[in-house]
Amino acid sequence: MYAVFPLSIVVLPEESVALHLFEPRYRQLYQDYKDGKPFVILYSGKDGHSKVGSLVFINETIKEFPDGTIDVVVKGIKPIQIINFLELYPNKLYSAVQGELLNLYDEPNDAVIEQAVLYFNSVKKKINTNQIISTYSIANMLCLEEEKKQEILGSKSEAEVNTFLLNELKLLAKMYSQEMNLNERFFLN
Repeated sequence: MYAVFPLSIVVLPEESVALHLFEPRYRQLYQDYKDGKPFVILYSGKDGHSKVGSLVFINETIKEFPDGTIDVVVKGIKPIQIINFLELYPNKLYSAVQGELLNLYDEPNDAVIEQAVLYFNSVKKKINTNQIISTYSIANMLCLEEEKKQEILGSKSEAEVNTFLLNELKLLAKMYSQEMNLNERFFLN
């Protein structure tokens, strides 16, 4: 069983996210997990809780305020399939989940690496293949919307993640190219 923090965000493996903890239940979670013990961040949107969450840990405490609120940075570790959501962790203020850790599908294929380097170089974000250590590092550099990050998190195979990223990179490259083309037309007229 894992403590859970339902939020309207998705945290991918390798991704770092800053959080401001102000509710008593999450300040308690902080006290229980500030030593690096993993807990789950679960995307919670208009359709309820997602069936796949992210195992994370508190990577850094930025500041503890006099009013008891805390700023922290959490870092994603691994996806987790949610089996059961419990409104309360036993004897705690926060919720819990029972879940099964999923495989990390994090090996980018050559086509994804090539497309990532082309795209990032075209948008003037200089990278080299040493920065691309996993499919998750590519996804994190893309700053994807929560729904797309959730799709990656719930992927069932390495091929599925690679296909998703390749399509996303091609779409973003096309959109960027069209935007630059449009900018030139406005400039010339």
